[in-house]
Amino acid sequence: MSESKFIRLKNSIVSTLAGVIESRDKTTGKHVERTSAYLKVLLNAMRERGVYAKEMARWDFDAVISAARLHDIGKIVVSDLILNKPGVLTVSEFAIMKTHTTHGEDVIDKMIAESGDEDFLLSAKLFAGNHHEKWDGSGYPRGLKGTDIPLHGRVLALVDVYDALTTNRSYKEAFTPEKAKRIIMESSGTHFDPKIVDVFLETSNKFEELGKKWKSN
Repeated sequence: MSESKFIRLKNSIVSTLAGVIESRDKTTGKHVERTSAYLKVLLNAMRERGVYAKEMARWDFDAVISAARLHDIGKIVVSDLILNKPGVLTVSEFAIMKTHTTHGEDVIDKMIAESGDEDFLLSAKLFAGNHHEKWDGSGYPRGLKGTDIPLHGRVLALVDVYDALTTNRSYKEAFTPEKAKRIIMESSGTHFDPKIVDVFLETSNKFEELGKKWKSN
């Protein structure tokens, strides 16, 4: 199989897997597509500005963005009753929901063992396991703090939250892009890496343009 055909096959498998997971979660509609698009904008802006340039020097950006589509794959083990609950989760339900991060790592570890495609899948594992960590150490599953959180997790944390803020969820109406921007700015240094927030603030107009595109479709 040629390299180009292999890449197309891999992307097709990733898209299918992401679609299967997303089809179970009725509350987030097209979350994977939106976060991938936002992530591309953010990473390109970081690269242009030289933010975390050393850490990203060897990244294959297309592969990294594709790998991010698997960040919620651990939801495959979470009950539909929790995924699609029409309202705020209880403490015990949220504890179960939080396990999608470590379950995602486990699923991807099995993929690595079977396929040996370590670079791509290691990126996917870093996204899956770390996108709910917070800069101040109050996140999950491990309570990592600051730059101890892998860069994959720090960038996806921001776009994941932006998408959650600007879309309707079972527990809230969509916030305006302006309100979402303000919340993220106010969360710099607590939830989010300040350097990444600065890049987001400089490119938030592109996020807003993408959001309008999704709403028009």
